[in-house]
Amino acid sequence: MTGISALDRLATLAGIEDGWWDFFGQWRVVPPDTKRVFLAAMGFPAADEAEVAASLTELETRPWRRWIEPVLVLEEGSGSPSITVTLPVAADRNLFSWTLEEELGIAHRGSFYPADLGEGDGRSVDGVDLRRRSLLLPALPPIGYHRLTLTGPDGVSAEQSLIVAPSRAYTPPVVAQEPGAWGIATQIYALRSSRDWGLGGYDALAELAEGAAKLGASCIGVNPLHALFPTQPERFSPYAPSSRMFLNTAYIDIEAVPEFADCREARRLFAAPAFQALLGRAREPALVDYETVARLSRPILEALFRAFRQSGDFAAFEAFRQAGGERARQFALFEALHERMIEAGTPYWRTWPEDLRHPDAAGVARFAAENSERIDFFHWLQFVADSQLARAHRAGLDAGAPIGLYRDLAVGIAGDGGDSWLEQDSLALGVSVGAPPDPLALKGQDWGLLPFNPLALYERAFAPFIAVMRANMRHAGALRLDHAMALQRLYWVPPGFSADQGAYVRYPVEDLFRLVALESRRNRCLVIGEDLGTVPDGFRERMEKTGIFAYRVMVFEKESADRFRPSDQFDAQALAIFATHDLPSARSWWLGHDIDRREELDLYPRPGQADEERGQRVRDRVALIATLSGEGLLSADFSTEDDVSDDRAVQLAAAAHAFLGRSRSRLTMVQIEDVLGLDLQMNLPGTTTEHPNWRCRYPRDIAEILADERIRSLAEGFSARDGRRDLSLPGGGSV
Repeated sequence: MTGISALDRLATLAGIEDGWWDFFGQWRVVPPDTKRVFLAAMGFPAADEAEVAASLTELETRPWRRWIEPVLVLEEGSGSPSITVTLPVAADRNLFSWTLEEELGIAHRGSFYPADLGEGDGRSVDGVDLRRRSLLLPALPPIGYHRLTLTGPDGVSAEQSLIVAPSRAYTPPVVAQEPGAWGIATQIYALRSSRDWGLGGYDALAELAEGAAKLGASCIGVNPLHALFPTQPERFSPYAPSSRMFLNTAYIDIEAVPEFADCREARRLFAAPAFQALLGRAREPALVDYETVARLSRPILEALFRAFRQSGDFAAFEAFRQAGGERARQFALFEALHERMIEAGTPYWRTWPEDLRHPDAAGVARFAAENSERIDFFHWLQFVADSQLARAHRAGLDAGAPIGLYRDLAVGIAGDGGDSWLEQDSLALGVSVGAPPDPLALKGQDWGLLPFNPLALYERAFAPFIAVMRANMRHAGALRLDHAMALQRLYWVPPGFSADQGAYVRYPVEDLFRLVALESRRNRCLVIGEDLGTVPDGFRERMEKTGIFAYRVMVFEKESADRFRPSDQFDAQALAIFATHDLPSARSWWLGHDIDRREELDLYPRPGQADEERGQRVRDRVALIATLSGEGLLSADFSTEDDVSDDRAVQLAAAAHAFLGRSRSRLTMVQIEDVLGLDLQMNLPGTTTEHPNWRCRYPRDIAEILADERIRSLAEGFSARDGRRDLSLPGGGSV
């Protein structure tokens, strides 16, 4: 092959980009070895020239080896659909039939002779002459998921998933017009209540949702609620889940489980002096002790499950199991199997015995038959968690929050968790997701998460992606897509390499955006795309067109190095917030404690960079005060020194949130730590155990927070805002 090598051609077809511009303007060329690793992870061996040639032939001829593609995603209003069909030239005069079965069961039928479809591209594959033509269907079916079947004269058939999506995602009325809405953001584990067991949970979230709604909040934002590793409580990062399809059962409020009131065994365990002493110790610290929480909760939950089994009241549970289908049963099976294999000392499923490594393996079926009660226990935990999460969402809605819960979707999954075992055929095993160097992590990031294999995702008609979106829009009125650029491309990191040695892999962006819009409308769920960091050209414009809200973080919204963006220059179709869980609180940002911590942990790639950032932070403080005072929200003589008292921290946070409240952005979120003037950072990117990531608890309980004059004053300010220009957003309907 001349001009471009076979390896480069193969990588390009697979979606691996040749290079990338880093945040600092340097072009990084992707080396051949990185391409080989990524191709192998996508199912195309490329270790030598022979493997490259074979893989290239397979990928180039794959579309020619089937009559129709596995999936076609169209947009409403695009006219009669044209279906590409690839058939042998020898069959030109054979009669083929097609059936289009709509989602609601209505069927449309027709027939054709391939020769009557006109001429198209041709190719010979394995000695067979093929011709590609276009079959025009009479009309576009309605929005939804449909099935097209093509049948030949000998009865052989091929199927295509024909999906029709709306042009825009759902926009709730409360943010579709002026003045927009506001909400409170929290980390669920940080919540304290009168009966927590050392960890915030779903009923604590319900209490916050109801109270926030009564203050006028339209939504309550929360960290990802994905299933983690119940048998490994030390793995508590919400962004490194076992499964994004199921819930974190550590957040179950045990005293709210119906059986708790009457289960003698559970009440006896709960009342034991040793248990109460341990419970008291778990509730007190400023940091969550996940292992202690697990030691407290597991025996009580098992007792409650035994009581549930004896009650005979299984109707709601059976309905839940029926709705969850085979995927939910398999996940519960994985939980039980994972527990057993941890006891055996082999927690990672890729090191399990061969007959346990795949959900369809014979050993898995034997395990399921022999351990049905344990599998039921893990399924019941999901049932309880789902019930409590539903109650939390309903608590907000019933108290007047029109959006309710605002959930968060992590960008990937742990390589040894339930989703990786269940969906291993759809994933790029052996690589991880990360981010190139940027201001948040100057050495780049390797998140250790598995990505979808974009080629396999297409072959499965995007079913795994659709399922994840649907699961996370359940019991929610809004969903944040962490690292939304994953809809277009993801930064993969090869194993054993530093995080700045990765490459971008392209995803079918047009199809994925349409699917997000479809599920958004189906579930009446606002979608917010976290578009921070390195954003590809045209991505934000596509978000705007599709009705996906942008994510505008105040500390990043600068017109220049020394000037913040005025409030009237913020995007209307956006969520505005002062900082995020990956950034310091307003007070900590002002003090520069994040810089100090990164310097202590050697997270700067070159000497002197911490001092450079401190100098920039001083200029940022001056610029922030100039911006806030310029809009009449703070006195111009507010000190810009790096010391800040409690009163000044509260004044600063109040002014910043007033600024965000008057901005053009239709949704403003307020983090509890900023309202209370706390000095903390929930997560420090680039660290695992070096910083107390995902462990910090609020110093006050929910009732005290909701009664605090600072949050009540802020709520009154949001409720009183008016006079902004009407910039109505389209797309507020539903499917």
